[in-house]
Amino acid sequence: MKAYTLRLVFWAVFTAFLAWDYGVSPPVDLRWELAPVAAGSGQATQGGHCSMPE
Repeated sequence: MKAYTLRLVFWAVFTAFLAWDYGVSPPVDLRWELAPVAAGSGQATQGGHCSMPE
């Protein structure tokens, strides 16, 4: 019974954390992010996505 309760508490806290994180995080602007499949291929860019204006 104790293992079941701990498992239930863990998943409740984990789900609450994910909901909180999703709620307070700014939306992701995929237009300014580098595509994962393109990382390390092709011609080098003039700076990364961190140097782009907001």
